Amino acid sequence: MAVAADRGHHFSKPSRDQIVLVEGRGVEGDAHAGPFVGHRYLARRRPRLPNLRQVHLIPFELFASLSKAGFVVGAGELGEHITNAGLDLERMPLGTSSNSGPQPSSS
Repeated sequence: MAVAADRGHHFSKPSRDQIVLVEGRGVEGDAHAGPFVGHRYLARRRPRLPNLRQVHLIPFELFASLSKAGFVVGAGELGEHITNAGLDLERMPLGTSSNSGPQPSSS
């Protein structure tokens, strides 16, 4: 797994050691975080449009497919916040929750 975020509006995002997901906002410190759309094109035209894409996930397996087609792409280079492996993101139902990283202790 890899994570990335960028305070600026750039296509690719630099890799980070960690990111913080904030419910209802997205990735803390990322240019696209917030309750309203953060993409500059849409934000200029419809600034109160809900932000339905607060966290962008891409499966690592996509990079293998792209590599076979002759494209070398690494984590964060397609603008994703989280690059994961082994999850079939396209088949997950709306509202699916996933946990990653340290979990709170149950003591």
